[in-house]
Amino acid sequence: MNLPEDYQNKMQKMLGGDEYLQYLDSFNYSYGQTLRVNQLKKEPADFIRRFLLDGQVSWCSTGFYYEGEQKLSAHPYYYAGVYYLQEPSAMAPAAFLPVEPGDKVLDLCAAPGGKSTALAAKLQGEGFLLSNDISASRCKPLLKNMEMAGVKNSVITCESPEKLAGRFAGYFDKILVDAPCSGEGMFRREPSMVKSWSPEEVERYAKLQREILTSAAQMMKPGGYLLYSTCTFAKEEDEQTVEYFLEQHRDFSLQELPLCDGIEEGKPEWTIRGREDVKNCRRFLPHKVKGEGHFAALFRKADGVESVDKQCIKEDDISKSVHKETKDKEKMCKDGKTQNTSKVKNVKIPEAMDEFMREIPEWEQWKNRIIFIKERAFLLPENCPDFKGLRVVRSGLYLGDCLKKRFEPSQALAMALKPEEYKRSVSFKAEDICVEKYLRGETVDIEDAGLDGWTLFCVDEFPLGWGKCNRGRLKNKYNPNWRKL
Repeated sequence: MNLPEDYQNKMQKMLGGDEYLQYLDSFNYSYGQTLRVNQLKKEPADFIRRFLLDGQVSWCSTGFYYEGEQKLSAHPYYYAGVYYLQEPSAMAPAAFLPVEPGDKVLDLCAAPGGKSTALAAKLQGEGFLLSNDISASRCKPLLKNMEMAGVKNSVITCESPEKLAGRFAGYFDKILVDAPCSGEGMFRREPSMVKSWSPEEVERYAKLQREILTSAAQMMKPGGYLLYSTCTFAKEEDEQTVEYFLEQHRDFSLQELPLCDGIEEGKPEWTIRGREDVKNCRRFLPHKVKGEGHFAALFRKADGVESVDKQCIKEDDISKSVHKETKDKEKMCKDGKTQNTSKVKNVKIPEAMDEFMREIPEWEQWKNRIIFIKERAFLLPENCPDFKGLRVVRSGLYLGDCLKKRFEPSQALAMALKPEEYKRSVSFKAEDICVEKYLRGETVDIEDAGLDGWTLFCVDEFPLGWGKCNRGRLKNKYNPNWRKL
């Protein structure tokens, strides 16, 4: 690895001679593939019976190492959203944030979606998740990953943190800020990032991170939790940004996070004033953990009562424990682009859509949360706030299109269902050639010649998408943009 000389000098000074050599040696090793099981689809204990896994990621109960030869991104379960391929250290922020079903949660820098899908799994369909990213291009993979995971109770926006702060002051119970950073912790995994590194970039990112955290603090409810993370080793972006935030926001305090399998405490000596409480932060160093470089800090906002918990919070305990609006109205666009939505009361449901949706058990409970953007129908999360004037990429769960006198269900709806929640479904084993044909967009022959109409196509008990059956043939309706090449 051809590391910049300034970077090498900095790391050698931070780590010391012997440990610096260990760090350099870590570039010669790999920990194989890693995945996080999607609890919206399957519990880990049930999943691991089907895969030969090589151990759990100690800081994430749903994360696992896999060293087999099979490419996990090619397996049908990947397309079914049963698991998400994620770097081990990147699993920590969502695991450490104490999200509970029913919470209002914000993922402020959400793309490409690994952490948002993990937060959604913790919510278990209850509460509300706002996944935001300021980059329109990065919102495209975010949208796909959220739909593939079967998330029902989220809204995706493409806004600046400042604008969101003006709208949602004191609104969220839990906030995740996985901030843009200099990426030093990812040099082994993504060597191309080395080229853009410079001391000036470190300073630029530190300034940006502090601005983002200031906006996040404005949106935090009293008593709520804010998790800040980066994938860099730079003290300016880690301990010193934490120090700056605490000095500017005296109503926030640091909470202790788990120490396990090589995770280290934050370094008071790397702050400007030697703050001892940054020991509650956590550093992931690639020569000490089976993962890349990462940093995490958990803040709690005071609720008027002195309640700073100094005990180490384990993951299982954690899980229990006005801006002027823009006058420009966004037109509805296809996936990945922005939409403008507002909540509509007493919406008239087209007959064809009602007839289709009546086959889904939850339909009667969903009816009062339906909105339409032209021909597209969406299910808003319960108690969803008003997003008028904001750039909305996805307004809840996309149900399908009302076209003249017919209704065409969406790929997103298929991924959010279970086979028992729709009366017509066909299922094939993962190794069946029919699954491969379906993922490539081909027509599939089925045994039940009497099956007619819209049908949920599944691999084992996991939906992959829709098909339309007629006389023993299933016409493929799998999303063309998702097809296996």
